Amino acid sequence: MAQTTTYVEVPSAPAAKPAAAARLESSRYTSRAFMTREWDQMWTCTWLLAGMECDLQAPGDFFVFSIGRESIIVTRTKEGGVSAVYNVCQHRGNRLLVKERGCHKAITCPYHGWSYDLEGRLRATPDADRFSQGIDRDALSLKPVKVELWAGLVWINMNPNAEPLGHFLGPIPQRLAPYCFERMTLVADQTVSLDANWKTVIDNFNEQYHVDFLHPQHASFVDCCNAANQLWPHGHRSVQVEGFVVNPRYPVPDEVPAPLRAAIAPLGMDPGEFAGRVPDLRKAVQRQKREVGASLGYDYSAFSDDQLTDVWQYDLFPNVIMTVQAEELWVMRPRPHPSDPDKCFFDKWTLRTASHMAATGSGIGLSVEAHASGVCARPEREVFTQEDVDAGKYSMNITIDQDVHLLRYMQAGMHSRGFRQAFLNDDESRVQHFHD
Repeated sequence: MAQTTTYVEVPSAPAAKPAAAARLESSRYTSRAFMTREWDQMWTCTWLLAGMECDLQAPGDFFVFSIGRESIIVTRTKEGGVSAVYNVCQHRGNRLLVKERGCHKAITCPYHGWSYDLEGRLRATPDADRFSQGIDRDALSLKPVKVELWAGLVWINMNPNAEPLGHFLGPIPQRLAPYCFERMTLVADQTVSLDANWKTVIDNFNEQYHVDFLHPQHASFVDCCNAANQLWPHGHRSVQVEGFVVNPRYPVPDEVPAPLRAAIAPLGMDPGEFAGRVPDLRKAVQRQKREVGASLGYDYSAFSDDQLTDVWQYDLFPNVIMTVQAEELWVMRPRPHPSDPDKCFFDKWTLRTASHMAATGSGIGLSVEAHASGVCARPEREVFTQEDVDAGKYSMNITIDQDVHLLRYMQAGMHSRGFRQAFLNDDESRVQHFHD
């Protein structure tokens, strides 16, 4: 029983294995100087996930993306394209929009009424004759930000000379194409404020070493101790965790565990048939999904067998975590606090296929809570604190709730005089690759 790690080399891309390894010193997580270095040399220079394309259905639909000290307006234009501009009026620097999403005919500053079209071009300036120096509309239009779309997601880059998004992601979009994320429906939109550095959050999701201790429920439906890690160019990572199995570190149960019974019920499978042979369940689920998928409204024709049963996670540099199943997607994104390295905001979007939303009970995926069904309207964003999660007022899924509870203590330990730097094992290779 051991995890594996492989480097994935991609033609015309940097080497997957960086030339030098980063030291994971505590100051990397606590220092304001390091936080400033990240902002100047990374956040403003790389592709970032800004939001969901489903929020840009019609011309004028917009959302505001906040990252660190910056704010960016993303809008569906009249021609059907997508524009991204800095959320700051060129007159006196006022923040133009404070509403997180909506629809507008023009971008108008609430302070002095300067107005811009949906692509950010200056169109109206009240009392224009009082600007004796003249008004250069091109120079005074909103400053653009590079924007591209992939998989129903909107990506921006503040570096005007950045390489295309496709070059940055490499073969990963092709790997994920069978899931058709753009056809999934957003059913939950959540943001929790954490007393932890954003990289503390990333590290948590980049290893399975903690699963046996923090997430004991996982032993009943996935095998994390034999995960297959892949390290990609540009700092991306991925991992495959076999599902519809039990943790082989413990005695194999005679009966199918409760989470797996709930997951196979919609497939018409009888748990009793697997009494004494629980290890046979994964392959049987793969066959059953192909046999009954169409009758349940699923198209599994483009999926590999592994994609039908296993949980895959793709971590896209710097801060996107995609936990992927055939019927469900979690997109998670820690964002840095504007000024405090000991805080961050952690977003989680849950998307499901239409068939999965209509399924009864707990659906076909491996999430351990029952799934809501019949969700049609775009869900409102839930904003809460880690204390709210601990008190049971909000939940992001039992697994994420357990992580949220512990992350503050990890961050607090970084400040101890008794700790200098992390000491990683071979199974924490994705943590090291991210920091490299």
